[in-house]
Amino acid sequence: MPRTDTTNRTAPRRRTRSRRLADAALALDPGLVKTDGALRTLVAVPAGMAVGYAVATAFGLPAILGVMIGAMPAFITCLVIVDPSTGRTAARTGAVLVPFVVALAGSIALQPFRLLELVLIVVLLFLQFAAAAWGAWAADAAIVGFAGYLCGLLLPLPETSVVPLGLVVAASLAATVLVRLVLRPDAHRALLRTRRGFVARGSAVLEAAAAVLAAADDPAARRRTLRRLRRSRDRYHEIALTVDGMLAASGVDADTTAEELHRLVFDTHFAVDELGRGAGALVEHGAPSDVRHAALRAVTIVLRHGGGHGEDAAQTLLARYGITASAGDPDSRTTAVVRRMAAEFTDLQGAGLRWRELRDELPRRGDGVALAAPFVTPVVLAGGRPAGAVPVLADTVADGPWRRWRLSVSLRTAVHAAIAVAIVEPLALLLDGPRFYWGVIGVMIVLAGTNTTHERVRKGLHRAVGTVVGGAVGIVLVHVVGTAHPWFTLVLVCVLLAVGTYGFGGVYSVWVACLVVVLCQVYAFSGSFTDSLIPIRLAENLLGAAVAVLVSAVVLPIATRAVIRRAVRRQLTAVRAFVLALVGVDADAEADATDGAGASRASRSADTATDAAAPDLRARSRAVDAATYQLDAVLRPMVRFPTGGPARADARTRTSLQAAATFAREAAGRLGSPPQDPPAALVGAAHRLAASIADLADGIVAGPRSAAPAPVWARVGDQLDTAVGAAAGGPDQQTVEVAAHALGRIDEALALLADRHRATVLGETATRSAAPGAR
Repeated sequence: MPRTDTTNRTAPRRRTRSRRLADAALALDPGLVKTDGALRTLVAVPAGMAVGYAVATAFGLPAILGVMIGAMPAFITCLVIVDPSTGRTAARTGAVLVPFVVALAGSIALQPFRLLELVLIVVLLFLQFAAAAWGAWAADAAIVGFAGYLCGLLLPLPETSVVPLGLVVAASLAATVLVRLVLRPDAHRALLRTRRGFVARGSAVLEAAAAVLAAADDPAARRRTLRRLRRSRDRYHEIALTVDGMLAASGVDADTTAEELHRLVFDTHFAVDELGRGAGALVEHGAPSDVRHAALRAVTIVLRHGGGHGEDAAQTLLARYGITASAGDPDSRTTAVVRRMAAEFTDLQGAGLRWRELRDELPRRGDGVALAAPFVTPVVLAGGRPAGAVPVLADTVADGPWRRWRLSVSLRTAVHAAIAVAIVEPLALLLDGPRFYWGVIGVMIVLAGTNTTHERVRKGLHRAVGTVVGGAVGIVLVHVVGTAHPWFTLVLVCVLLAVGTYGFGGVYSVWVACLVVVLCQVYAFSGSFTDSLIPIRLAENLLGAAVAVLVSAVVLPIATRAVIRRAVRRQLTAVRAFVLALVGVDADAEADATDGAGASRASRSADTATDAAAPDLRARSRAVDAATYQLDAVLRPMVRFPTGGPARADARTRTSLQAAATFAREAAGRLGSPPQDPPAALVGAAHRLAASIADLADGIVAGPRSAAPAPVWARVGDQLDTAVGAAAGGPDQQTVEVAAHALGRIDEALALLADRHRATVLGETATRSAAPGAR
């Protein structure tokens, strides 16, 4: 087959600009969830303003008052209330009428009693954070009630205005409910959008892989493209977790559709990620140029024509590789990588064809698309992204030094908020008495949705940057436009609130900048705007943020090392469950049986696996991936030191655990389900490895100063070799080899981790199980 550099370096077909923009938007916002929220805000806020204006005019209130009060409940409910059920969304939106009006009336009535007014702010903010553990309805009431109380602080209102203002709020919420009913989400369309965004991220990985293969001869370009490939794979990994969590949150049919979609997401993610990893491996291990060109040509075929041509790409890769000198060594690493890439090209085509079949089978609407009982996923979403430190912190609080107080994460944050506000209020009053609430808002914003010091400092800095940018733009607009064009200002305010809503769940500084520009317009129309207003606001916000960070570090403290140790334990627990799943044992069922019967883990036999349905290896692998994501979240320091200290040990721990997660994903992608009849030696090796992992997890959580005996890690290589030999020539030979290889690699990676944590490692120093190319 003739080969030239021109042929092998043919650039992938360029997508049109509009398609690239659409794919980028869908990749940044899977399912267009944030975009739909921005659209709801863009429509509901003007509707709330309009009905507020009408009601205020009818009752003789100032028009600006009706517009502002009408906009607030519409905006806050669009931002806070998100529910897959349209009926429940409408009910929750209507239910916040009472807390908003009661809080607004209370704020107006307490204006003469300043001290009581300040104390009540502390109580309301405490309730807002504590209510997060009481359910969605209580959280809605607490958040909206605090917003209503702030409205009373912001606006000097007479007590006689309570009834007409209550009617304004009721009319605004009614208009919001109507808007949300009209703009209710389309489950089928959201599913298609989610899939397209997922595919767009996968295309970015393949484009980065093509760039790596094409630039391998230039050292500088090679380093740059390898970094790009790593970033693309990380982003693809995150969106895969997000999509998996969204499938469960959206209410897709639990019996068939969601499980099939879950498998498709996993298989597609695995295939694309393996192709990216294979391309990087060819370059990093110095594969000859003709081998790289063969891989580049195969990747280019998929980029040009889609995953449906994966079989063509696989055949092209194998044919072109077959005439290279490297193909003469069938046992070489290069040959193994090329074969793996060819297999993943084929799997990618299979996943694409199955997706098309499933897309045609899905009903466009109705219960087949959205039911109230979705399938269960190990991925938990928080704010539209995989949960990071939240589950880890919950474990730490539950098992840490404050467990006797029955302290939850939300209650701990509520205590921090109350103490921080009590400190900030007098300081903010000294700084700028009439607008002391800016300091209170600084506390609330920094603590909301954050769990670690790194997250809180980062959010405070984002708020500072957004305030500076928004203040600069807002001041210029006030001086240029002023109050002479109210209709232009109204349109500008609505658009900025919509843009800010989009940025709220992603780039927080965008939300802050938009909000500050809006506030500049509001203060201009109220006659209280000055050029010094924004610097004072920035100072009070930073004051509140700084106090909140300090209080959270000092009051009810939790050691960073304790949080990291529990994150490591969570991942080890997930890996242990996967190890048992490889031989058909459900770790959850085993734990229940152990608690009931008092039997030890070592007494389990292969018969345990046959009594129940085989565990889903994909789900177990996804649980390991989710735990890896959580570990990464708690390992982000405020200041990153290049060498020495705990940071280096954390990096080594992360490397070992990431390797175990990769081996688990690889085995799940190749097998899908455990061997039907695993040899006794394989079952014994899995139980022995699971026992070592559990012992190591307990030792890591106990800490290096614990008086407990050091963990013991028993290597399982000999048992795995026995299992592979026992399965030779049998129907399960291939699956047993893959399972044994995965167990051996996990054993090897975690044995290094055990050795670093001063565990006693027993057995051989290296595994000798199945060949890496087994499939």
